[in-house]
Amino acid sequence: MFMFGRRVSLDLALLIWGWGSWLGVNGIFVQLPQLVQRLPEQWALGSSVTVAVQIANSGILIYAFVMRFLPKITDALFIYGLLTVGTTALFLNAFLYTETAYVGSTEKSVTFIVLTVFTAMVGTTSSVVFYPYMRNFREMYLSTYLVGEGFGGLLPAILSLIQGIGGPPECRLSSDGNSMEAIYPSARFDSTVFFCIVASLCVTSIISFFFLNNYSGFEDERVSQDEKKELAKENTEIAEGSQKQVSQESMLGSYWMGLFILMAVINMFFNGLMPSLQTYSCLPYGRRAFHLAVTLGTIANPVACLAGVWFKMAGVRYIAAMLVVSAGLTAYITVTAVMSPTPPLYQETSGAVIIVIVWVVANALISYSRMWIYSKAREGGTKPMRVLGTIGQLGSALGSFTLFWVVNFGNFFEQALDCPMPT
Repeated sequence: MFMFGRRVSLDLALLIWGWGSWLGVNGIFVQLPQLVQRLPEQWALGSSVTVAVQIANSGILIYAFVMRFLPKITDALFIYGLLTVGTTALFLNAFLYTETAYVGSTEKSVTFIVLTVFTAMVGTTSSVVFYPYMRNFREMYLSTYLVGEGFGGLLPAILSLIQGIGGPPECRLSSDGNSMEAIYPSARFDSTVFFCIVASLCVTSIISFFFLNNYSGFEDERVSQDEKKELAKENTEIAEGSQKQVSQESMLGSYWMGLFILMAVINMFFNGLMPSLQTYSCLPYGRRAFHLAVTLGTIANPVACLAGVWFKMAGVRYIAAMLVVSAGLTAYITVTAVMSPTPPLYQETSGAVIIVIVWVVANALISYSRMWIYSKAREGGTKPMRVLGTIGQLGSALGSFTLFWVVNFGNFFEQALDCPMPT
């Protein structure tokens, strides 16, 4: 069936395939409010997950190795393998996430973290594998795939909202009478069920890609070899023109260096600092506030990105204003984390409302700002995009590994006791 010159069934297949890219890792992040009360890392769990996602970037190196030494493996075969590995890891995590091991003298969630790395590889590698595959279809279908990526954040967040958080713990005296034990109320369903549902959605992504790659009815919407060559020629001419423009204004000039540094700093905070500190920033205000900040913030991310796809990008002044506001919100987030377990207004409902709003707005503004920077880099052609992507990843890695060390080995952040002994 066609609508507005598009094949609706192809749109649907691309949408479902697209949501499989970041579905798994987003599902893990929105499940953190449930996991921090069960896994030994507790409030430091977020920093471990962010490091696991950075390690998952090794999937790009694996892809490069496979393409170099195993040229008979096509992008389609690699996508099948990548989706299968990520989905299998998520299913395994559903039943093994509570399995721990001792690293030195400290109990760690080794199984959960290792499986998280394999789950996250789908998302971290999708930009270099999934996007090139889209060249097989007419350009107008790329927006459908991007919407599907957005659903990869929306679906687990909505599922987490349905799951709920349970409520405040019930405090009971331990059997030895020397401490209080926290008994957490159950959510509507546990993490095992949650991960199984998300993994099942990933299975639909694999099925959709199989349909997408093999259904002969989509042949009319595919780009022929002649069209690919013509498109490649046009892109080369555009790129050469862009490179001439870039060469006239050196990439070491103030314009490009400004974009590169800005992206590195934004990624350092957005992918490193913020997810590592979210438990310390939000949990003093209660489990419900933490749950809402995580889920609504996850929803804000793709919504902001989709706004950039569907509407005209904002001007420089508006982006500058967004970045100034984002800096203020990030500063507030950092202050609440450092002051944990007694941040401002932590015993007031207004404090919980403020912290949720701060996290949601910060996620939306930073997500939109990152998309704006990418759009500016795209105007310069392939080289600035590659440099921007590399520097952005370095910023993310620097933020993630630095905060992992600070959270786990520094004495800057303190976790509150859910059930302190009465005095």
